[in-house]
Amino acid sequence: MSAMDFTALCLGALIMTVSAALTGFAVAAARNSGGTGGVWCEATVLDADTHREWLLDCHRARSPRQALRWIRAQAPRLADRIDPPPDVPWAARGTIRPYDPGGPDPAAVLRRRPLDGIADREALRVLEDGGLHVLTAPDGDGLRYRLSARALR
Repeated sequence: MSAMDFTALCLGALIMTVSAALTGFAVAAARNSGGTGGVWCEATVLDADTHREWLLDCHRARSPRQALRWIRAQAPRLADRIDPPPDVPWAARGTIRPYDPGGPDPAAVLRRRPLDGIADREALRVLEDGGLHVLTAPDGDGLRYRLSARALR
C-alpha cells in the first residue's frame, strides 16, 4: 500500500467517524422533535460481511413528497462521497484515480436516481400507503449504500 493510499484510507476513516458523531446528534434531535406522523429518511452504509451498518445522515420529512425530495438531494451527495471528481480541493493531486469499469458502480446508481421519474412515482405510492422505500447501491467490496424512507405513525 502506497503512502497516498494509506493517507486516503485514514482520511476516509476520519470523515466516517466525524460524520457518525454529528449524525448521532441529528438523530437524537429529529426523534425528540415531538409530534407523530411524517416520514423518517436515512442514508446508511451496510457491510454485508460483518452486518455492521453506519448511519451517514437522517431526516424527518413532513410528507412523502418531502421525503422523496430529500432522497433526490442525498443521492448525488452520497455518490460524490463514494466517487469524488478527481479535482476535489480536499484530495492531494493523484490521490483519486479512475474507477475500474469492470465492477459494480454504486455512484452511478445514485447519480441516476434523481432523474428516475418512474421510481419516484412508485416510491410516492409506497410511502403514501405507509410502506418502506429503499434504494440500495452495492459496490464490489461487500458494501451496500442505502437511502431509505418509511412512514412514521
